[in-house]
Amino acid sequence: MKHFLSLLLILTFSFQAFSQKKTVKKTKSKPKTTVVKEEAIAEEVYVQAEKIIPDTLHIQKGKKYVFIVNTSEYSTSDTTEDYYSEQAELKRNFPKENLEIININKYTYVLFENLQTLDITGDGQSFQAFAFWSGKMNDKVQVKEGTRMATEFVSEHVGGKKESSYVVNTRKYKKELALLQKNKTIPKSKELMKVVLGTLTLPVPETEADNLQLFQQGNAKLKTLNTYILQKNGVRMPLRTINFNNEGLPTSNCTYNEGKVYKRTFIYNDGILTNIIDGENIIINITYSGNKMIISENVGEADATYIFWLENGKILQKKYIIMIDDKLSYMNGYVEEKLENNCISYYDNNTLESKDCSGQSNVFPFVHTSTMFQNSEFYKFRKFKIEKKDDRTFEKYYSESKSADQNDTYKLWGTFHLDESNLIDTINFTEDNMEQTIKIEYTCYE
Repeated sequence: MKHFLSLLLILTFSFQAFSQKKTVKKTKSKPKTTVVKEEAIAEEVYVQAEKIIPDTLHIQKGKKYVFIVNTSEYSTSDTTEDYYSEQAELKRNFPKENLEIININKYTYVLFENLQTLDITGDGQSFQAFAFWSGKMNDKVQVKEGTRMATEFVSEHVGGKKESSYVVNTRKYKKELALLQKNKTIPKSKELMKVVLGTLTLPVPETEADNLQLFQQGNAKLKTLNTYILQKNGVRMPLRTINFNNEGLPTSNCTYNEGKVYKRTFIYNDGILTNIIDGENIIINITYSGNKMIISENVGEADATYIFWLENGKILQKKYIIMIDDKLSYMNGYVEEKLENNCISYYDNNTLESKDCSGQSNVFPFVHTSTMFQNSEFYKFRKFKIEKKDDRTFEKYYSESKSADQNDTYKLWGTFHLDESNLIDTINFTEDNMEQTIKIEYTCYE
């Protein structure tokens, strides 16, 4: 749920990286494959030894070899991650081929038993490629430039029509999205819309899931909402401004960050949200398919689609990132939230990343745990509880325990104060000895 809120609050801005990847100017060169005698190779090594001494790798017949080549003095984490991913694809797609996968990240002469060579050397030159040898004396070494689709390359030479998982998934994702193209609202669409808008227009950006119920205590008919950070010198630093129409639906939302203003305008048709305009001209489309609400937008080189629905009173989401150019399908992504044992599990490309579990709403002390994973392995654990001190004061604590089986030692995270309308008036943060106060002011319709 924490992921869901963070993603919703920044929709457009969070995906600019798709079209703004850092690139480093490189001199590219193709790996060379030749058939020569070993004596000649030894002579070349000697000539270049003064400037660079490449590794020499001897490959014997009898096995099938795949070489993942990523050699450059400008090697970046982006391409390194690509090759680790491709290695995993090869292992998944060719479990019976007994492939010998060799990573090459240094300048290297690869000498094959059939007297062929793979020449990956050069001063400042860049080599990003895949190579394949069947291990048979009469077969040539095959080379393909690039950093992706190693499965398709190997499949050409071992037989079959294997495809990379991201190619297969792209077809699957597009098919799933096509089923949601028909715009159809039902009575529950408006209920769902109000819940989603409630998370889009919280007084404090990046509100965590365990704080949500405190922001949902009041039932006043809001006209405006203004949030400030109170500084020690008495100056109010604006954080967020929200305007509402007479039906209680937000019409605009301005967030202030480092001197910049991010404005979002909400457009309705007969009380149903149809568009969100970010800034002046970035239009986000809203459609409905039965009990689902769909938010779609272009984010440069990709299309982002969010799908929301209610399940057992909890809001869940799916998110698709589909690159417009199918050649970039390896960058496609899929995120899904699932309700499992009354907890919300967050999966990124079918890999568990986090699990959020909460106690019963409006029952105090309210306990919330969040467990994070890396590569499906336990990574981090956090536990919070909210205690009700009186009708208008709530205190939030965090546990210092590092796992669910450790005893809790709680420390004060902050205090929430509500006004006479049960709306949050102030939040005093005290975590890690850092004090900060947020003030929220409201005007209401009569």
